[in-house]
Amino acid sequence: MSLALVQRDGDPDALAIGDLYQKARSSIADSVRCLIKAGHRLAKKKDELGHGNWLPWLAANADVLGFDTPRTAQRLIDVASKYDAGVAIEDQQTLAISRQIWGHNVRGAQGAGENEWFTPAEYIELARAVLGEIDLDPATHAKAQETIRATHFFTKADDGLAKEWHGRVWLNPPYVRPLIGHFVMKLLAERAARRVTAGVLLTHAYTDSSWFQAAGKIADAICFTRCRIKFHERDGMIAAPTQGQAFFYFGAHADTFAEKFGPLGFVR
Repeated sequence: MSLALVQRDGDPDALAIGDLYQKARSSIADSVRCLIKAGHRLAKKKDELGHGNWLPWLAANADVLGFDTPRTAQRLIDVASKYDAGVAIEDQQTLAISRQIWGHNVRGAQGAGENEWFTPAEYIELARAVLGEIDLDPATHAKAQETIRATHFFTKADDGLAKEWHGRVWLNPPYVRPLIGHFVMKLLAERAARRVTAGVLLTHAYTDSSWFQAAGKIADAICFTRCRIKFHERDGMIAAPTQGQAFFYFGAHADTFAEKFGPLGFVR
């Protein structure tokens, strides 16, 4: 048993499964493998507990497991019954497994899925004023490009996670797990590799998520909006989120970012 598990209170199996679940939410390369491992451990635990004890155990350990509902546990078990975590998984399989676990209803601003939310033009223009131009939008829809006008862009069919990102990037990722974490961590990796020279990232203010914390650590500035952004759906309807948003800036012009985005909310 690891030191981390010894230092925390709770069922050791739940702690181990929760650790795998959290790693899956923050890691691009290992996410599906962690989820499969968690599924195998859940299946074993369910058998050990016996009839009538499974749901109470899930409820008692919900905080360390990190599951929103027991349905998530069952999905992990179902996936684990079909895959071995020790076998290499190709990129297309990874996407298929993720959709099997999380479903197909991906909610994003210019991302992939059935509910596509477009960012209002005024925010795009603020990003353009800071970046100069938008060289790449790696998570978008062709219709959104009428406003964003990126030199290059990737749609759902292009699979932006599998490509290199270059230049000045605007990113509004699909707001569904684990894709939101994948896209944010991809941006951080491309920034670390110096292929992304500057970037503006728009996300919901999920401050307790590992990807949000990782982005916050290396961002040159962050704007926490005082009002929720009223995104646009493809049919023109307003899609209002239930939480606030944050703009992250990565680049050498943090002062310009603070000047342009300051009227939207608190900038640090």
